[in-house]
Amino acid sequence: MLNNRVVGVWARRGSALLLGFAVTSCERSATQVAAPSVAVAPASVTVPVVAVAPAAAESAVWRVGTTGDYAPFSTRDASGKLQGFDIDLASELARDSHAAVRWVDVRWPELQAALAGGELDLVTSGVTWQPARSVVGYMTRALARGGPCVLGDAHGTPVAVNRGGVLETWARAHFPEHALVTVDDNQSLPGLLASGRVRAVVTDSFELHAFARPEWSSVCEPRLARKVYWIAPGHEALARAIDGWLATHAERVQAAQVRWFGERQSLRALDHLSDLLARRLAFMPLVAEIKAKAGLPIEDLPREKQVLAASEQQAQKLGLRAESARRFFALQIELAKAVQRRRHEPTELDLARQIRPALNELGARILDALGAAVEHGELASATLADLETLTPWLDANELRELLDALHAFGT
Repeated sequence: MLNNRVVGVWARRGSALLLGFAVTSCERSATQVAAPSVAVAPASVTVPVVAVAPAAAESAVWRVGTTGDYAPFSTRDASGKLQGFDIDLASELARDSHAAVRWVDVRWPELQAALAGGELDLVTSGVTWQPARSVVGYMTRALARGGPCVLGDAHGTPVAVNRGGVLETWARAHFPEHALVTVDDNQSLPGLLASGRVRAVVTDSFELHAFARPEWSSVCEPRLARKVYWIAPGHEALARAIDGWLATHAERVQAAQVRWFGERQSLRALDHLSDLLARRLAFMPLVAEIKAKAGLPIEDLPREKQVLAASEQQAQKLGLRAESARRFFALQIELAKAVQRRRHEPTELDLARQIRPALNELGARILDALGAAVEHGELASATLADLETLTPWLDANELRELLDALHAFGT
């Protein structure tokens, strides 16, 4: 059934668009940036977060991509049968949606191209949210959080890592090029370490349990990476159905977490809000790089004033306190500019076709998540620990400012 509270997300899109433009409007002439080599549907990031009836989930057969090599999300047992967290959960979701699943084997380096090229309807294989991925199709709310780990001698080389995924990106940022050994078979990593061909392997906190041996040490970073389902461009109804199911079946997601992770992770509306805020900030270093190359200013004060007026008006429609909403969105703008001032990251994304639409979509989802967190009474008791996903972007003082702005909704 439709969730009455969140159906209005379409109406909220107007102010969300303004919020996105507040960050990017200064760069309208800086749009000639090389696009990725995969096709991107312009409307692929305009899916609202609503719960829809299972029957609305488009085709009766879903082509679901999975790598089959990433424990505990997707592996094969001795008989070759797929198993894992994502296998279980996607099967449950499809069953509730009266759809059948056709599993499609994919390799990490080709995953994005296969999705953008129409070979798949969605991917469920422990996919980590990243800005460059999120502009292709739609990435759902987070299902779990984890972080990268080094298994073996953290100071030794060479170091092996699976090719084509987020862990390769992390490894290249932490080890010199000559020290890395990339492999196409993720499950070969423990064997390389055991044979002595490498001194360490890069994995993550999820996979660590499958790879670990008593004699191997491990070091892990904080759990800031969020796992999502990735929906292909042009499948808005399917995206709505899946995100709506995940939003209304948190207890089933957590049951799968316990089965496959050995722990239950929090899936509150506040967690979702924190995730979305982090996603938005993750784009800011890319925006900063584009602005810097084009010689454009970070601020656009007239546009910011327009945004704040729109957010206050929209807050009233949502039943939120207008003053609290104005403070919250004013702070979002200031935090975005602060990140842009101190961090630049090279990007091949196109500002007009990819980054700006992604920010617009995130603005709509943030409004929805904020309303849900207020409705569930979660903001008054929020702590700095609830904002951990934003620590790569914000300093301690900025996090406290954000926490105070969230508390204002709950008092």
